[in-house]
Amino acid sequence: MGELRLHAISIDEVRDVFGADEAQADKLRGWAQEYFSVPDAPRHKGLWSKLRPVTRTDKTAPILPVNWPTPNDVDDLLAGRYVSPDRLTRCWRVLDLWLHKLSWGTHSMLLDAAQADSFEFDLARAGLPSELSLRRLFGGDPQIPLRATPGMRTGYSRAAHVSATAQALASIIDQVVEPTRGLVEQLVDFLTRFQEWSAAAPASGRRPPDLFVVWHAGQSSVDRTTM
Repeated sequence: MGELRLHAISIDEVRDVFGADEAQADKLRGWAQEYFSVPDAPRHKGLWSKLRPVTRTDKTAPILPVNWPTPNDVDDLLAGRYVSPDRLTRCWRVLDLWLHKLSWGTHSMLLDAAQADSFEFDLARAGLPSELSLRRLFGGDPQIPLRATPGMRTGYSRAAHVSATAQALASIIDQVVEPTRGLVEQLVDFLTRFQEWSAAAPASGRRPPDLFVVWHAGQSSVDRTTM
């Protein structure tokens, strides 16, 4: 089952995660440490703990879950360093957490590639212009240093395009067939809140939100952080 995650956050704030300043890095590192904490191994007591060879495997060390991020992964993200293919999933789990924490709001849709095609067909049949299609919502290149994992797609839209899409979707809801109509209603509810969040942004010292999208077109959500 695929999953589409839509985050209301300025694309500049997403990019600022990579190479974050000291204050921002401390906040992000704290969230990662809290969520991905690892229990301490029990301390060895007695003479054996002092005499055992340093090469001995410590069987009391905690066993990390599959693809569990480490502090090194967090540091690589904050520094905007290259992430090797075998560490991508771990680093995306961390970024997923940060996006959830930083975003004004997040909307998720269970949608794989075939379901997305069906969704787009129903919208087009109801009269949605092609330039405001679902895939156009994440047509922009986010230009972040963290590459997508296999089967993943990332993208973004500026606030103006989000607003235009929300208005167009709202105008055709009555013509959309079920079960797509219910998904459209939920999506419209989310997209129309961008106006509210944009108005609140200056008072919070933040940039108005854009739409940042992460689409796992066919990957199980078990492998990703669940918020």
